[in-house]
Amino acid sequence: MTAIPELTAAYTIAAIAGLGGMLVFCFILGLVARRRASSYDTYMVGKREMGPFITGCAISSTYLSGWATMGMMGITYAVGWSGMWFAGVWTIFGIVPTIFLAARKLSDFSARNNTRTLGDIARVRYDSKIASTFVATAMALMMFAYAVGQLKAAGTLWYAVTGLSPFWCLLFAVLVVLVYLIIGGYTATQWAMGFQGILLGIACFVLGILALKFVGGAGAMEARLAAEDPNLLMLVRPDLPRVGTNQLFSDMIGVSSTLLLFFSMSTGMPHNVARFLGMRQMKKKMDFIWLILPVFAIAGFPIMLNAVTGLCARATFGTALFDILPWKGDLAAPFMAMAAGGVGMSTLYVTGVFAATLSTFSGMILIIAGNIANDIIGTWSPNISPRSLLLLNRILLVPVALVPFIWTLYNPPELLALLTGQAAAGFGGMFLPTITLGLWWRRATKEGAIACVTYGLLTTILFSYLVGKNIMGMGWAIWLIVLGSLICYVVGSLLSKPLPKEKLDEILGPVAPAKGATVSAE
Repeated sequence: MTAIPELTAAYTIAAIAGLGGMLVFCFILGLVARRRASSYDTYMVGKREMGPFITGCAISSTYLSGWATMGMMGITYAVGWSGMWFAGVWTIFGIVPTIFLAARKLSDFSARNNTRTLGDIARVRYDSKIASTFVATAMALMMFAYAVGQLKAAGTLWYAVTGLSPFWCLLFAVLVVLVYLIIGGYTATQWAMGFQGILLGIACFVLGILALKFVGGAGAMEARLAAEDPNLLMLVRPDLPRVGTNQLFSDMIGVSSTLLLFFSMSTGMPHNVARFLGMRQMKKKMDFIWLILPVFAIAGFPIMLNAVTGLCARATFGTALFDILPWKGDLAAPFMAMAAGGVGMSTLYVTGVFAATLSTFSGMILIIAGNIANDIIGTWSPNISPRSLLLLNRILLVPVALVPFIWTLYNPPELLALLTGQAAAGFGGMFLPTITLGLWWRRATKEGAIACVTYGLLTTILFSYLVGKNIMGMGWAIWLIVLGSLICYVVGSLLSKPLPKEKLDEILGPVAPAKGATVSAE
């Protein structure tokens, strides 16, 4: 086994230089975008003219973020090849449907109805302030848990290259986000995410290749893993308990649940689909191509290499990383970058992942603050001015960012990918039906949406507790949360009265006539 790399001044100086350059670039983007964020509408969704390529880069950045680019490596480091299902195999199968199900529908709906947030979409789609409040409240609560994973990833990276205490590592990450988020809003965030997504894809790809080379190739990696523990080579590990998070790696219920998780979460995660609200309307076939190309390039092959990097880290360091608190196995990637590529690779990786982590975190903080300001306070205070909403939204960013900071500092998750995976199940269960499918299914009602969100929120909280206590397997929790929420949505809608056809035509647009059908001249 190789010793953990010794932190030297060269790593710290290079990392600070790389991060400093990235942050200066993002700060400039914030200043430029500030000119386009003079009103509340432009602060939240820009001028609805963002191109598909930048949107594709941005959504790849938010989809991967810290839990995918660091947490996934921590998973395969911890459990071996059986972690590949959760850490790489199914991820691309989740993000691609998002493009076809959500992109055009959300951008068209947002432009047609001048909606600024996902809570806004719920209010208009279901013609209900109550539905909007349910959606916004559940979204804010769930996103706090998900934000913890992003913040831990940022803190882990900063610790790896500076050795500072968790307090300063996490505080630095929060302050960086608040600077360019308060300044530039949606436009700054979208452009920053696009740039960071490109950097992230390059960093993960290069690290995966160097990690394999460092351990002597795939064969040598497998030999080292087998020598330590033959179970690390198994694709499903029946030696692990079939309860708690271990079920994801120990039986087919857990393995199959990860496919459902990635499909539902990518189309249901608010910070993902919110990328489409300010995108220009897609009227050409090439728009879809320009949107999906960066998704494959950034969230495709590099994410598979991420999982391999975690295996290389286990073959290199053994179990030594488990002793480093509170970061543990999530240090697999940054330490592998230092061991396999030295100062140059470490700087590229830390800059890329830190950037993507903060971009996702910033998107979440913007959405949570918008949920509270626009979808809860604004919905029930119709006389509040847009200027007051804008000021309130910016003020709320500070306390909203401090919640995950305190949570991560005092009660960090052991493996960030597993905490965010549980939150992602709730996102997929609640918001895939109520937000995305609601734009396709005209029969959907506010009663169905409220039933779906209520069931999804309660079961996510309950099952997360049971999973954490090893009373229930996480695989079963994912299946029950996602399918149960969908059933509540369908049954609740079928048992209630839909909006009148005229109202639906106004909100969703009239139904296009079938091909070959003739239109009456009357």
